[in-house]
Amino acid sequence: MTQNPNGNTIIIGIIVPACFVVLLVTLLILHRHRSYLLPGLTHDVEAARKAERMQQRRGELENTIKIESFHNWQAAQKDKHPSSLLTTDPVAICLDEFDEDAQIRGLRCSHAFHAQCLDEWFGRCNEYCPLCHRTIIPGKNIVKASMMEWPRPLPVAFMV
Repeated sequence: MTQNPNGNTIIIGIIVPACFVVLLVTLLILHRHRSYLLPGLTHDVEAARKAERMQQRRGELENTIKIESFHNWQAAQKDKHPSSLLTTDPVAICLDEFDEDAQIRGLRCSHAFHAQCLDEWFGRCNEYCPLCHRTIIPGKNIVKASMMEWPRPLPVAFMV
């Protein structure tokens, strides 16, 4: 019985690489759709990471910009800038008007926001004042929200 040398060559040259490609494509599909395969687990882990990140950012904001009443903040602004015309109420992120006893955070750019609204705004990786776009915490390294939210893509070398 003689062996056909071309049979082994076909197996090594075509079938093994084809199996490897099918395996790679399957792994990529499973990676892309892992939330469908493990919906509760993946969602819970991502939600926990997001909540932890928001809590950490709110802590940074609390350490940098203290909460105060709108009345006290407005009086301090008039003392700091007596020549400026601060006749209108500042616009809030939520567009509600400020009450005299509203709890606000006053930014260095002289804009004020409800504490809860600014905490939510900053916690969602918004680094800038919603009105003038100056940094909320000056000197902080700005990290793009897209870099924090989504997993890194596979390198091009691994894509089929």
